[in-house]
Amino acid sequence: MPPLFATTRPAASISDHGLFDAVEDALPALGSADPVVPDNDAGALGWGLAWRMQAYLLMAEATGDPSHLGRLVRMADAVIAARDHLRGVRDHRGLSLPVWSSAGKFTVATAVVPDVAGAPALRVHHCPPHGVKAAVQVTPVGDGRFALTVTPAGDRPPIVLADLSLAPTDPRRADRVAYEQHSADAPVTVDLLDPPPGAAAAATGSPDVRRIRPGSYRCRPARVALAAQTGMITYPLAGLARLARERPDLVPAAVAARTDDYLAVAHEALAVHDHQWRVSADGEGYHVWLPDEPVGFAGAELPTNEFLAVGRTLIQLAAATGDRGYVDRAVAMARTLRRQMQLRRGALVWSYWPSFGRVYRGWAKTGDPVRDGSRYRPQFHGVTSAEDVTHALLDIDFAVLYHSTPRLPEVFSEADMRALARTFTHHVRVRRLGRRPTVRRDLSGAGRPGTARHEAHVAGWLPLRRWDPTVAKAVSAVQRSRRPVPPMAVDAYCAALLTRWRRP
Repeated sequence: MPPLFATTRPAASISDHGLFDAVEDALPALGSADPVVPDNDAGALGWGLAWRMQAYLLMAEATGDPSHLGRLVRMADAVIAARDHLRGVRDHRGLSLPVWSSAGKFTVATAVVPDVAGAPALRVHHCPPHGVKAAVQVTPVGDGRFALTVTPAGDRPPIVLADLSLAPTDPRRADRVAYEQHSADAPVTVDLLDPPPGAAAAATGSPDVRRIRPGSYRCRPARVALAAQTGMITYPLAGLARLARERPDLVPAAVAARTDDYLAVAHEALAVHDHQWRVSADGEGYHVWLPDEPVGFAGAELPTNEFLAVGRTLIQLAAATGDRGYVDRAVAMARTLRRQMQLRRGALVWSYWPSFGRVYRGWAKTGDPVRDGSRYRPQFHGVTSAEDVTHALLDIDFAVLYHSTPRLPEVFSEADMRALARTFTHHVRVRRLGRRPTVRRDLSGAGRPGTARHEAHVAGWLPLRRWDPTVAKAVSAVQRSRRPVPPMAVDAYCAALLTRWRRP
């Protein structure tokens, strides 16, 4: 079987969907009329099916074939039915909302450990991504003391907290020891829970001693609605509504009649994250995680690509409705991205984490978990690395979409867009004498050559051919020679981009 996309065939037409069909046929369980997973618990909708929904929307725009919209509508209806409030699912706060929460590798996993009387005594938290299948072993060591051994998922070494106590005044109190030992290699925190009145005395015969119950306890991931996934899922819904208004010739009347419902779904889902929205004094907009949210970087700003996943939906909503609230937020996010971009050798470069944020700068323990600003990660070294080429798919799409949407205030100039195209031709693409072309892993211009999976996303740069025609040739060169990889849902999106942007 030839590698996917290794072709020089012309742009697809209604009767020729070769690139896109090849990916669809290669993906598992996509031949049925209803290929939708039933929930987003493991992120399969937000980081899986959402890419395919975006792909079908692009294919409909590129080819005019209404069958793509029919498939998109079937997916959309199934996804809408999978929202938490319709499934009776509650998040970590006990709320059941019109959104798609996750409870897997993206959230903090917690084990509740009881005392010998059965009352909850400790909550042991493990930060993602290795906490989802972690286990906590409680071993008594005498005199009411005990050890906690937290074994993460996979082959990572166990984390041992030794000689612990439940006594509030003991220097070896379990939560204090966990706080002191916390590190990148031991991302465990502990909450000490007060016993019910009289519980310690009833369990031990002494009002001064409380004993832990030995045993093994499984860590269970918290259920959290993640803004990036909400943005991913709602983007094709809002995009379909925009297409129906701007290109009614492409959207059958039966589909167009449903787009008001899709807009309402997108609006309700984004509203779930209003408490996370922030605007700086300089008018830059972004999302944050609250300090006590059970995620790996509680209290920090989202990565740039993650809040731009929401931003793409805001642009589509602004274009479809003209609502000033959507416009203002889209503009604020565009300002954030543009001010993150730095011009280096004629190309634009930006970091994975926003440079004004906590993760980029890092933070140290203060001795007080509240003042640390992050309940589950009391310290973290700064991460200043450049955006990677995989997540840059979202950043590029946001910039192109924003710049190309009428009636939005200019944030990215024509010169900016040309410089962004040069990011690919000068920083990402790698040309080596006598060897096949490839891409780097990040945008810095100095990153390592990428893997086959990095090469698979090269089509994400193709929309920038509008500002630099050499982008198309450079993308095509990587595409023709790239190594095959097991297909993923994002590959359907990349195939659709090739179809949509093969010609200007």
